[in-house]
Amino acid sequence: MARTPDLERRQELLDRIVTYLAEHGLAQATLRPMAAALDVSINRLVHHFGSKDELVTTALARAIERQLEVEAAWMRRHPQMDLVEFYRRWWRWINAAPANLALVRLNYEAAALSPAVTGLAGEVRADQIGVWRHDVERRLLAEGVAAERVELEASLVKAAFSGLVMDLLATGDRRRLTRACEAWLQRLAEQIATAAR
Repeated sequence: MARTPDLERRQELLDRIVTYLAEHGLAQATLRPMAAALDVSINRLVHHFGSKDELVTTALARAIERQLEVEAAWMRRHPQMDLVEFYRRWWRWINAAPANLALVRLNYEAAALSPAVTGLAGEVRADQIGVWRHDVERRLLAEGVAAERVELEASLVKAAFSGLVMDLLATGDRRRLTRACEAWLQRLAEQIATAAR
């Protein structure tokens, strides 16, 4: 079923909002400068998305959706990809373009900032991390890790990768962190093999 022109305009605007928030961050996001930067009226933003909080929540969901689209494309080409290669690809993708890193940073910022700053509900903030942890849990189960261990193991995997990304955001030291990521991935492969026994 084809989208109506209004829905198409909304989707195009939403992607522009995601890009804007990824570049400018959430902490100081307000409708007036956003509308000016996007060359739209505040009324148009409100028409399509409601309040600022609703707009940001919708944009964060779209940011995750865009990343899941990247992941889905990899999995269509390589359906047997294991978790180690999956995270290796994510690291390369994050480092391939400033826009990619900015998109990922948006998730971390939404998760870390106080609700008093962003106005985001707790479940929205938790989703910024949780959606990825649940994905890791599914992958670990598929790789033979016992069901009673997957939640803990997935939490550790997500925490380790998040730490690498946060260090990258803070320092920009890609060379050091790429070496660290590869060392972590080698250890992760060993840990999965041990946990799957």
